[in-house]
Amino acid sequence: MIYFNKEITEIKKQPISIFKIDNFFDLDFYLEIKKVFYKIDPEELSLTKNFGKKSISSLELSYEDENQRKILEKLNQVFLSKDFFNFFVKKIYLNNIKTQKNILRKIKYTRLPMLNNKKKSIFDFLFSKISVSYQLSYIKNNGGIVPHVDSQRKYLSLMLYFPDNEEKEIDYGTTFWESNAPNFTNTHIQDKEKISDFKTKSKKLYKTQFNSNCLYGFLRNDFSWHSVEPVNIDANYIRKSININFLYDN
Repeated sequence: MIYFNKEITEIKKQPISIFKIDNFFDLDFYLEIKKVFYKIDPEELSLTKNFGKKSISSLELSYEDENQRKILEKLNQVFLSKDFFNFFVKKIYLNNIKTQKNILRKIKYTRLPMLNNKKKSIFDFLFSKISVSYQLSYIKNNGGIVPHVDSQRKYLSLMLYFPDNEEKEIDYGTTFWESNAPNFTNTHIQDKEKISDFKTKSKKLYKTQFNSNCLYGFLRNDFSWHSVEPVNIDANYIRKSININFLYDN
């Protein structure tokens, strides 16, 4: 069994709950993941399409060799385990309720979270059934993610970064924004003028550093605006991360 560090450092409580865990995996295992990280051709990424971003679900991966299969299956065992799920749920349950601005959502989120086993029960309404999945994420040099708030299905977002040159890539983290404008749906601000207007009326709350083996996490609410701002590393550069998502199923 692969173990993970459980020493959480709280970064922000309000208006967005943000935290991190340094040295998340044993360094040897982290480096093994980095070596077998699913390869992608830079030509597959275009700055004019989705701002140079592409995500591949773990369910879509076809293993390139036996070693990659073994490493990624170990990763599955961690991210999809009850231990992983229960650890984070216990840590964030009360804080998730506190950070919600909508009173009806506060009430809904008081239901005890449970890992969705896909089995139906007459008592399902008493619990928040949550599924866990993860993606391999790629962003082309000078690409990014426009300001947005995740969908209401999102319970928790976790991000594990894989820089090739940490010193050069340190500023390619996730930017969180403090804004008075609520976003009740997963609306992405696409228009350049509207993006500029949003940034003028908002202020940067926090920006994660693109560190090796550091897991960042945050809780979704209607004001949890975040983005990835473009950085120029070099023409052939691709930003790599693994994003783990906890999603409400009911």
